[in-house]
Amino acid sequence: MKKITTLSLVFLLTTLFINAQTTFTVDNTEGADADYNDLQSAINSVLANSILYVHASEINYGDITIDKPISLIGFSHSAEDKETMIDEVDLLDSASNVRLSGIHFTNDLTVNNDNSIVSDLIIENNFFDSFAEVFFTGDELVVNMTMRGNILNTVGSDFQSSTNYSNSIIANNIFYDDLHVFFHESVAVENNIFLNGATVENSDDETGNLVVQDCIFYDNRSSNFDPNRVGVVFQNCLSYNETNSVTTLIGTGNFNDIDPQFVSADDDIFDPTIDDYNLQPGSDALGNGVAGDDIGLYSTNTNFTFNNFGYTAGIPIVTITAITSQIAPGGDLEVTIESNSN
Repeated sequence: MKKITTLSLVFLLTTLFINAQTTFTVDNTEGADADYNDLQSAINSVLANSILYVHASEINYGDITIDKPISLIGFSHSAEDKETMIDEVDLLDSASNVRLSGIHFTNDLTVNNDNSIVSDLIIENNFFDSFAEVFFTGDELVVNMTMRGNILNTVGSDFQSSTNYSNSIIANNIFYDDLHVFFHESVAVENNIFLNGATVENSDDETGNLVVQDCIFYDNRSSNFDPNRVGVVFQNCLSYNETNSVTTLIGTGNFNDIDPQFVSADDDIFDPTIDDYNLQPGSDALGNGVAGDDIGLYSTNTNFTFNNFGYTAGIPIVTITAITSQIAPGGDLEVTIESNSN
């Protein structure tokens, strides 16, 4: 829902969802009036379970290490001139109950927990640069992780040493490179879109199959596209190659080499400003997923909605859309703002 409001003379903007005892702001822009201007200092200083709202900035917040339960909420990962950029992120042993949202990662995200299980991670609404990868390298497991709404490259590898996560949901993401799963019996992979030849790898195929549901595999190559991998079974997935053919997906209920009919996406490169991966009426991906779900990014069976720009649900986005250009002495300043509740 959108609301247009006109303000006179004094413009007051109150940031919602802020509790003075547990919520803090971080802004590294020179002269900014925030609780902290350095993200690592903020992480080190605040108590466990605090929320840090990390403002958009032209300056990257740099490398950070997280060793406590905490939430980092960025403004956006792809809004023009309003991105929250963080370089390399390292989560350590005490980083359970960490939430990372609305962030443009310019380097790797690594969970390196050698001494204790890390649980209940939420990684959502983030964008990872072409060389930024996600690894789980600790000797102990990462469990109960939710990874959703992201634009991702490689996650994990062919080895357990960098794919050490289980009991997790990986859904509603766009992948440019391969997703690796080791503990296939406890990881749900559903409602993702795999572009540019990306697919799903079962890194422990000798012990059983990984089931992939309601995903779209979309490529544009002059040669045949084969998304199949040893130990991976596809259920109600769709494949398409714009230029050539696609090898039939192994599994049941699949739609092979059929145009998903996206609203506005005609190549295998994601552009947040023009691409819309919703499905047009008549698409074979509508209602033909598992349990009648839609195939692709926008599941009808969950309450999560993918956002092209990485805005976090529940955080209002306020934009000034009009402002009085000239004011007579003693006159009123008219400002029109548009608020999107996300």
